Parts: sequence; C-alpha cells; structure tokens
Amino acid sequence: MRSLAHFSKLTAPTAPTWWMGLLPWVAFGLMQKWCAPLAAPLALTVFILLYWPTRRTWPPLDIGMAAYFLIYSIISLTGLEARLAPSLLFALCPTVLAITAALSVVLGRPFTLAYARRYAPEHIRIRPAFYQANQILSLLWAGGFATAAVILGAWSVAWNPARAAFTLIAVMAATVAASVVIGSWLHVRVSQSAT
Repeated sequence: MRSLAHFSKLTAPTAPTWWMGLLPWVAFGLMQKWCAPLAAPLALTVFILLYWPTRRTWPPLDIGMAAYFLIYSIISLTGLEARLAPSLLFALCPTVLAITAALSVVLGRPFTLAYARRYAPEHIRIRPAFYQANQILSLLWAGGFATAAVILGAWSVAWNPARAAFTLIAVMAATVAASVVIGSWLHVRVSQSAT
C-alpha cells in the first residue's frame, strides 16, 4: 500500500509552466481587439484560475503580473482608460513589474530566486552568495523594467504604438542579455565559493 506522503506528492499543485504563464497575456491581447474594457478582467480571471491552486507559492513577479491586471481592470472598468495617454497605459506594465522586482529585493525575496532554485543544485542554493547573486539579478531586472517604463511614459506627445512595442522589446531583450551574461558570471562566482 502506498503511503499518504506519496499520494500528497501526486496531488500537490505545481506552479504553472512558463507557457501557461503566457495564457493571461494571450487572453488580454485577444480581448483588446473585441472588447477592450473586458480585456484586463478576463486576463485576471485566467491568471486566478491558473495560479489559485499554488497561491501560497506565487513568485513575486507573478504577483506583480496579477497586480497589473487588477490595476488595469480598475482603470478600464471605471472609464479612466479613455482619459489617460496611451503611453502611460503602455508604461503601466513595466512600472508595476519594476516596483514588484524592487520590492522583492527590499522584502528579502528577490524574485529571481523562484526561478534560479529550480535549476541550481542543492549545494549551490544554500550558499549566501547564491542569495546575493539573485539580489543583483533582481535589481538588474527592476532597472530594465524601470527604464522601459520611463521611456514609454515620456512619449505622451509623439505616441507611436509600433515604436513603443519595438522599444519595449529592445529594452527587455537588452535586460535578458545582461542578465544572462551577469548571471553566468555570478554562477561561476557562487560555484567557486561552494568549493
């Protein structure tokens, strides 16, 4: 007879995969075309349905994503969306994510820890240098999000959606590249400190 511990491992909820984390964004984008005021509420609903079983283990950045959909839902359902500049609405997401990333460091839970722990071996995860490396990477991402938010928010006069999307992609691609390079360097440092 199998133990209760074995059964609980089988039935314990697991965090959504990275591609499942894209589903709220897909719902948001598709609904924007048909009924814009309901796009954020639908995305928030999809997020809750996907993430609710694992609510005790939500990574900080996922909490930021939920906060963005909640704030955008309030803006769209109250009619504020029509009164705000498109650039400010576009800058809202990176702003919320920048605040979330920075707060995760301030509160002692750097958001990159949630992802790094999935891949780092146990002897690396217990090192103080591993935590410090993730503080640095989380601050790097906070800076990338903040840079995107400032650039996008400053375009209230010369608003161009295509240019805004390209800029957002370029800034985030640079952030990804920097986090890969710096993350690799930090990984070597943490591995050396563990030996």
